Amino acid sequence: MNTAGIIGHSRQIRILDILRRNDDVPQTMLFSGKPGIGKKLIARRLLASLFCSAGDPPCMTCPSCLQAASGSFPDIIEIGPNEKGVIPIGSGERSEPGSVRWLIDRLSKKSIWGTFGVLIDGAETIGPGGQNALLKTIEEPQAGAHIILITANRSLILPTILSRCMNLPFSPLAPSEVREALAGSGTDAADPELAAELSGGSVETALLLADRSVLEGIEEICGEIASYLARGESLRLDLAPLQKQIGMDQILSILITMYRALMLSNITGTAPHPFIARFRPEEGEKLPKLIKILLAVRKGLANNLNIRNALKGMLYSMERMNSFGLPELDCTE
Repeated sequence: MNTAGIIGHSRQIRILDILRRNDDVPQTMLFSGKPGIGKKLIARRLLASLFCSAGDPPCMTCPSCLQAASGSFPDIIEIGPNEKGVIPIGSGERSEPGSVRWLIDRLSKKSIWGTFGVLIDGAETIGPGGQNALLKTIEEPQAGAHIILITANRSLILPTILSRCMNLPFSPLAPSEVREALAGSGTDAADPELAAELSGGSVETALLLADRSVLEGIEEICGEIASYLARGESLRLDLAPLQKQIGMDQILSILITMYRALMLSNITGTAPHPFIARFRPEEGEKLPKLIKILLAVRKGLANNLNIRNALKGMLYSMERMNSFGLPELDCTE
């Protein structure tokens, strides 16, 4: 496989190369892993290779490869979340383009090259009804068709779909690989080292952290939490300005990565980046509780939880939290 522009994931690429060379690429595959680590780029290359006639496809220079790269190849279909952040199920035969029913209808028609390549990005954003509607297409795709589902949250994919896909997990990139990607992007990062360390292995997150104003927003939130943990100062936690820039899921992921780095430095005795070290709680046992709170709050995103209120409430209740992340019970009565 042509790996130009792809950073990391040598094991996954090697597996895909073996499958392709043996003409044994599964008809349905699931690429799972956190956002911004290169899953979609590799999926696009794999699909392009299925239509390239070069000796080591994809060659990236033939007409079919150029069309695939521009998104105009007729038999490669790609759908992803809409402006509301979901892939809708659609409503019947005249479903909007990009919906599940639209895709099913499109795949029922004859392809130009004799087969289809399908990429479903953000498969976890398809509701249960949409996933059930897609199930038959995944079970019995058109002859020769290949469907790749990409997800950042495998737990939201129905078991019936998981059981019919070859799952290929992708790990976060190493900080050195993220720094390489940042350097290659031409982005003038405020602090490339810090962006790579806080990215959690995601180039997408690192590019957001390249913006100085984003770092300032993270600094303000962490400063408030540090003041509360040290002196019990009240929490305002105005997350709205930063949320408009990078989204709540990214905010919580960055905070979790930062506090995990602090906990790891406590265990190993290594020094974290000075920016991160500033927010180390004086009492080390508070770090695991803080991470559990942030993980619980991030999980609440799927249930439309009021994140600001939930985070404040759980932080105020931290002293009554046991090692399992549950409130301590008073058993003296």
